[in-house]
Parts: sequence; C-alpha cells; structure tokens
Amino acid sequence: MNKVLGHDEVRTAFGEAMHHKRLHHAWLLYGVKGIGKAALAEQLTALYLCESPSLQDFQACGQCHPCAMLHAGSHPDVSKVELLYNKKKKKMNRDINIEQTREALGFLALSGLKSTRRVLMIDDANLMNNQAANALLKGLEEPTEGSLLLIVCHDLMRLPATIRSRCMLQVCSPLNEDNMQHVLHSQNLDERLMQLAMSLGQGSPGRVAALLNKQHAQALLEWQDLLIDLEHSDIGLVQKWLDKHVKDIPHDLIANMVLNATHDVMLNAQAWQTSSQIYSALLAVGSWPKEVVRAYFAPCACPDVIHFTITKCLEK
Repeated sequence: MNKVLGHDEVRTAFGEAMHHKRLHHAWLLYGVKGIGKAALAEQLTALYLCESPSLQDFQACGQCHPCAMLHAGSHPDVSKVELLYNKKKKKMNRDINIEQTREALGFLALSGLKSTRRVLMIDDANLMNNQAANALLKGLEEPTEGSLLLIVCHDLMRLPATIRSRCMLQVCSPLNEDNMQHVLHSQNLDERLMQLAMSLGQGSPGRVAALLNKQHAQALLEWQDLLIDLEHSDIGLVQKWLDKHVKDIPHDLIANMVLNATHDVMLNAQAWQTSSQIYSALLAVGSWPKEVVRAYFAPCACPDVIHFTITKCLEK
C-alpha cells in the first residue's frame, strides 16, 4: 500500500494510541474534500489489522496475511459505507440511508473472522440522512470489543453534535505545496496544467481531478484564456463557453477561475460604485457552486451569474 502524503500528525496520534492500548473506538477524519481522507482511513485500517506494524512511522508492514487480504480487497473483517449508485435512476444517490447504516452496524457487532478486530469505514458521512445518522448513534454508544469505526467527513457541521461528541475528532489539512506538486507530477500533467492545478487545487488534488480528463482540461484552458484580459473579454465567447461546458465542468473550478481573474480588476477599479458592483457580483459567483450542490439548482440557470460578473468588469 502506497504511503498517503500529508496527515502525518493524524497517523501518529492513531499509532501511538493503538500502541499504548488506548485507542478510541470511533475516529472522525474531517477536512476539505479531495485531500486523501478516505485513503488515510484505509491506511489506518491496515495499521489496525496488521500483524507486524512499524512503530517508527506507524505503517502497516504490507507483507502479512491481513495486509495481503486488504490489498486484494477481500478482508472479511472490513466493511465500508458510501454513497451507492442508483441503477434505476442511473446516478448516485443523494444520501446514505438508514438501511446501509443498520447493515453496517450489524457487521460491526459480529466477532471477527480472522482476528478479534473489525473495522467499519463510513465515507461521505456528512451525506447521511437524519435517520441514518440517528441509527449510527447506537453503534457509537455501545461499541463492541475490538470494533473500530473510521468516519470520513467533508463538512463537519452537517453531522449531528451527538455524533461529533462521541468521536475522536481529527482535522485533516490540505496538502502542503511540495506534497501537492508530488501528487500532480505523478498524474503526468503538462506544465500549463500543473500551474492551473496548483492555483485551483489549494492543497486538494481531488479538487482538480477534472484536469485528468483531456476534454475537461482543454475546456478549462480555453476558459483561462477567455479570462486573461477580463476588461477586454468577448462576452459572446464567454456565454458560448458557459452554454457548452457548464453542465460538465465542476462549478467550483469555473467560479474560482472567475474570482482569480477579477482580483486585479477589483484592485484597479477607479470608482467606488464600480468596485462595489463588481464585489456584489463576486459574492454571487462565490455562493454559486454551494447553492448548486445544496439546493440542486438546474445548471442551465447558473451561467447568468458568471455572465453578470464579467459584464460588470467589462463596464469598468
């Protein structure tokens, strides 16, 4: 298993707690999406189940039978809860439901088949619906011996306080510049895409995963070109690009590129009124991706927000 870059403090805290036999039964790993929290949970699972873990860097040996089963994805004492694909609707479900949670807790309550330990990982825990979250409380309040619950969450406040208070909270920070560059280099991005990924990623490789798609990468480079000289942009070409790509390209990447491009325009605005208008437009752009996700707005209605912002910059 490859070492996960970053999150050394979390791994060390977990390893020391395990070594001193004071490991809490539920660990909640939270932080922005795309920084490797799920991969970290998998590493902690391997460390917990490994027969010969390293006490120097708290890594699983990768050679024992439990490590081999984990690598093959066939360890019987590990289970995972995550968003499921709805075959009928041909898309991912919006939330994690109570049936998934109950089934997982039933697994956690059983005795281990290969050892006395069992691990349940819950990814995207902030997407549990209220019933699923309430069902999880039972597993947190009445843990079975040897059981370990690893919860991955991208929005901590979306989880009920009753769940947060029963877990060992561990914040996972975005990757530093060196680690971010290392991850991006391993993905064979060319120099221009590397620069764009570093600018937009903000320490989260997952945030710029769209750049691994050649069509999306080319589209975002075209978008960057349209925004280079915002005061002289062709608003018709901007609208044409949005109409073509807004349904496929992640909204936060589109919006953040607009925010970056308008930075200099804001600083150089001559009149207070103009600056105020651009600022109001930028607030709309900043809230746009979140509202799309949280309120499930129709994507076709969203280009107007970007169009309005750029128009205000052109009017300056």
